[in-house]
Amino acid sequence: MTKTVAALTAVLMLAAVRHGSAQSRTPFVEHADTGEIVHVLPTPAAVHSPHDTQPTMAPVSSGVSVFPASYGSGNLAYHGGPVISGAAFYALYWNSAVANSTQTSLGYTSLLDQMNAFVASFGNDAPYSQSKGDFPIVQQYDSTITSTVPLWGFKVASERTKSSISDSGIRSFITGLFNSRAVAASSNTIYGVYLPPGMKVTMSGGASCSTFCGYHGHFNYGGVDIRYAVFPYLNCNACSLSGLSVADMMTIVASHEIREAVTDPQLNAWYDSSGYEADDKCAWHHLYQMADGGFWVQPEYSNGDGNIYPGAGCVVP
Repeated sequence: MTKTVAALTAVLMLAAVRHGSAQSRTPFVEHADTGEIVHVLPTPAAVHSPHDTQPTMAPVSSGVSVFPASYGSGNLAYHGGPVISGAAFYALYWNSAVANSTQTSLGYTSLLDQMNAFVASFGNDAPYSQSKGDFPIVQQYDSTITSTVPLWGFKVASERTKSSISDSGIRSFITGLFNSRAVAASSNTIYGVYLPPGMKVTMSGGASCSTFCGYHGHFNYGGVDIRYAVFPYLNCNACSLSGLSVADMMTIVASHEIREAVTDPQLNAWYDSSGYEADDKCAWHHLYQMADGGFWVQPEYSNGDGNIYPGAGCVVP
């Protein structure tokens, strides 16, 4: 490793630590079993205040609505880290138990079909300057971010369902697919790992389906920065909302993690003065169904740059 690369790595690690420190009083950051910082989406109960007045579901509207942020302080600011330019998504199903799950909605017969259709719809918008879509709002944060996140493929593995797994175990799973050349490694791809029923992810401060419902992180593989998101199977009370299926809950979590993986993949790019990332600021409030496909998602935060959404806040297109 050259001195320049070593110095850059040290700077990025320090920025991530500071980002985590800024969030240490919030439930949106966790430490993996390796001690590294990952960014979680807490359960609704973990972040909702007893005095919360914002509704979980957005009111029915025929036009664009902008609601106040639920968490954090002020607008997002840039802290020097990378974003994902020209992002794509690759779905990794732990085994057929999750891929073939029938806890779906909208007429889909398997969770794999519904999640793949969601990604294809969610990441298929016109550019931000022309669109009031669900994803391209993030283009206001960097001109190199595209308005699309194509689904590059999926892989149904045949791993044994475990009662629990650590984040390093998730990384080993992804690494194994790279090593066997079953999946290609790319820094522009978000690798979405879907876990089967009954398999929880443990962190230093809790576990999936008790303290958090999903998360995103990154790690180095042969000099390539791998960006990944983890989607536990959400058939638990802590990550359930009345009237929504397991697949509905997972598309909500996926909308959160995909946007944040693009705008803050190394936890050192876009977040506010309190350390909250874009989708943290709108988590579990004003959830809505996409016009394209009817999939449930959460709003995205806009700085209100005067382009399409003149006011800062959580946008429901």
